[in-house]
Amino acid sequence: MRKIVYTVLFLVVAVLMALSGFVFYAWMVQKRTKDAATWIKNSQIITDQARAIASLDNSYTYNTRGYLLSSDNTLPPLERTIPDSIQQLLQRLMTLEQNNTAQEKKLVTIQQLLQEKVTYTRMVLQTATLQPEKARQLISAPQTTTRNTSIQNLLNNFLQTEQQLLIQRVDKDSRYTNYSFWFTLLISIFTLIILSGEARYIFNLFKKIKTWGNNLLKSEQSFKRLAEEAEQIIFKASSNGHFTYVSQRAADITGYPGHALIGKHYSIFLEDEVYEDLQAFYQLQKESGEDYSSKEFEIITKTGAKKWVEQLATVIRHDDGTVKEFQCIVKDIDNERRNDEHLAYLQKRLEAILDYMPSMMFVKDMPGKYLLVNNRFAEIMQVDKNDIIGKTDADLDYPWIARYAESDRKILAGSGREKLEETITANGKTYHFMITKFPLRNANNEMIGICSIGTDFTEKMNYIRQEQEARQLAENAKKAQEVFLANMSHEIRTPMHGIVGMTHLLLQDGSLSAQQAGYVGAIRKSASNLLVIINEILDFSKIIAGKLQVNSEPFNIYEVTDNTLFPLKLQAEKKKIYFFTEIDKDIPAHLLGDAGRLSQVLINLVENAIKFTNTGSVSVKISLAGTDKDNSRIQLRFEIKDTGIGIPADKQSIIFESFSQSHSSNNREFGGTGLGLAICKELIALQHGVLGVQSEVGEGSLFYFELPFTRNPFPPPSKQERSPRSIAGKPLLGKTILVVEDNTISQQVALYTLQYGGANADIAGTGNAALELLNSKPYDCIIMDLQMPGMDGYEATRIIRNTGIQTCVIAVTASALEGEKERCLEAGMNDYVSKPFEPEELFQKILMGIGEAVPHPIEKQKTAAMPLLPIDFKFVFEMVSNDRENVKLLLEELIKVVPEKLAELNVLVQEEKWEDAFMLAHQLKSNFDIVRMHEAVQLARSVERDARLQNNLQEIPRKINEMAALFNRYRPLIEEQVRKLTASS
Repeated sequence: MRKIVYTVLFLVVAVLMALSGFVFYAWMVQKRTKDAATWIKNSQIITDQARAIASLDNSYTYNTRGYLLSSDNTLPPLERTIPDSIQQLLQRLMTLEQNNTAQEKKLVTIQQLLQEKVTYTRMVLQTATLQPEKARQLISAPQTTTRNTSIQNLLNNFLQTEQQLLIQRVDKDSRYTNYSFWFTLLISIFTLIILSGEARYIFNLFKKIKTWGNNLLKSEQSFKRLAEEAEQIIFKASSNGHFTYVSQRAADITGYPGHALIGKHYSIFLEDEVYEDLQAFYQLQKESGEDYSSKEFEIITKTGAKKWVEQLATVIRHDDGTVKEFQCIVKDIDNERRNDEHLAYLQKRLEAILDYMPSMMFVKDMPGKYLLVNNRFAEIMQVDKNDIIGKTDADLDYPWIARYAESDRKILAGSGREKLEETITANGKTYHFMITKFPLRNANNEMIGICSIGTDFTEKMNYIRQEQEARQLAENAKKAQEVFLANMSHEIRTPMHGIVGMTHLLLQDGSLSAQQAGYVGAIRKSASNLLVIINEILDFSKIIAGKLQVNSEPFNIYEVTDNTLFPLKLQAEKKKIYFFTEIDKDIPAHLLGDAGRLSQVLINLVENAIKFTNTGSVSVKISLAGTDKDNSRIQLRFEIKDTGIGIPADKQSIIFESFSQSHSSNNREFGGTGLGLAICKELIALQHGVLGVQSEVGEGSLFYFELPFTRNPFPPPSKQERSPRSIAGKPLLGKTILVVEDNTISQQVALYTLQYGGANADIAGTGNAALELLNSKPYDCIIMDLQMPGMDGYEATRIIRNTGIQTCVIAVTASALEGEKERCLEAGMNDYVSKPFEPEELFQKILMGIGEAVPHPIEKQKTAAMPLLPIDFKFVFEMVSNDRENVKLLLEELIKVVPEKLAELNVLVQEEKWEDAFMLAHQLKSNFDIVRMHEAVQLARSVERDARLQNNLQEIPRKINEMAALFNRYRPLIEEQVRKLTASS
């Protein structure tokens, strides 16, 4: 039917086109005839005007010549009117000839010559009024005749050209009329032939249509019978998606019977997102001209359950290419798809486990082709996985290929499992691996390949070696310390405490007489005084030997002064003297310094003031003396004033010397060794201060000194939030914690500390490695170092938070820069712990961060303050719970890495890479603090701060050299400790 319609349409269009062409052609003929008449008329006008110009020019010439050659005075008016008429005619001609360039140029030339002629003639006429004879000569001159002749020739040429154009136009119009007649005749014959052919075609087409209709009916019946018997859904849908036919199989797959879906839109089976995706997919198919497509998607059945199906769609198009309908086959693939997704999940999980396992691994098939290689293998063997997967050893050229070929042959020969130890050097580092190879078998116990797993026991080997050295050194140091402490305690303190104890018992025994009790009381007082003298002598001997050092630890200035001055206030009240304290409230509470030595100085000075004051008062004033530019360091002034006996002016310069007193009777009247002020002076000097005095005899004394302190940028939580007591048991048992730390020694410290608390810990050396681990497994808590190369702790935490991971993050650093804690919180961290940390403090922070109740703490036994040693191994033993093997390994690593880092730091300073220098100094500070090498810690902290602020840069090389000298000075002690640990293992 469509072909008939198209044929009729074609006939109508052909007739209309022929008619339109004929009308258009007739119009063109009429137009051309009209144009020819216009051309002829214009040619006549142009010819007439050109002849008029020639006639006027001749009249103008003859009249002017006759006037000059005769005595007639009537010509001058003609001299003006004739030229004007000629100019007007020329303008009209130029307008008519504006489309004929050649003729227009001739007219321009004529106009120029006429203008020259008129100008010349006027000049001659003016001359004639005064010199008639000369005017006659001028008008008869040859150039005048030549000019007139040129004008006439040009006009004649112009007229001849115009006549030729007229003849050409008439001839062309005649030829066009003949052509029009024959063309019209041919078109008419052609149209008649086409009409006859189309009529015959329509007749034949009607005969075929009847046959096609019968065949189509049979095909439709066969299609429906096939659709109802098929296991898949077969349906037809209009181009806009409405069902026009659905087989009865739809009831089994979708829950809807086929007849119920007729007229409904296919979107009833789809969620919005799936519907939009399908709309775009089939719209693209319609526009691209593709006839067939396949698409897998989820449908929603009548019960609301989701089911995966595969749809094969065929686009049926009209003859003009537009879409008529869709014919589709829908297959239920739900079970297959679910199985595929589960297998894909298992495969991905297995690959993740293999790629992130610390052991090397590869799998080969029976011909020796590599099927799987994990990341660790590629890293250690320094290969790209893509370069070896799918290849055999024969295709590769690596030095390790030959070493492992023999073990592969043994496995293939049926030897079972093969083990071998291998030492591999990669990226400048030596690794030790235990490589185990074994056959892979299928369910029928047939060998299908080889698997190799290489377990890295490098750290264990290093730990064993380091432990042996560290154990020996620790044993030697411990023995020396034990000998010293035993001698001091046994030889001096034990007898004195025995005396004090026995006198205490005697005084409590009521059987003593008054005289005997007096004797015993005197003995007890003398013994107590002797203990004080012994302590002062021990402190002073350490100062003289240069073994007494100050520490920089966080403390609360208000708590320290209150605790220190409270018992002294009781002493003053017992002597009936007033005791005043005044502390500037502008002083920040949380500082970094040596609170123990400050307390020792205050006790000595205040006790002296109370001791030498019988009436009046003793006052202690603490004020803020100054701050630096960035407000990170402050200067405190301490003043101890009394109304006692005073100090003579000539004695004030010697009272700070050892074993000296201001009055000769002081030793007898007040007691003491004369070392108290000398010790105070040295302790203040060690803290970069100066002790001074102002005094008048009988008026009292004022002792004053100033000490620098650093603000603590990370003040501890309030008392309600913290507990100074240790946490009992294994508080982190069952917890999985990620430690992000680039320093190998700090990694080991954190690992041993967390394992001591019962936790399972993973180590990430960089921020990127931490992100990869977080993507592969969940953690209860993250311990984050702040200063790391590449991605630092701040950036890593921000990325973690941006990915939606809300795991507790606790910052750990040895930095003391102001504002560090605020930066941590802004980056998304939950809490902060400063290095070196007590294990109990870290455990408590972790438990608070993950929202678990803190276990019942154990009260920490108070111990007497011990003098600072140049190097102390006590902390490293406590840190790893007295695990001597781990102590040895830590000390061996320290001996190895510190010289390397000091050399690297020197290079960075020379190249002025201050940010890298800051980070390396930060690492060295943590390394030195492992063995409490306090002088080196202070120097590293100073370099760290100067590099960060780019301040005092010229001093940094000197400080690095001092750090190197200190480490070399104390390195034998560390090596000795390693030897002791090794010997005892």
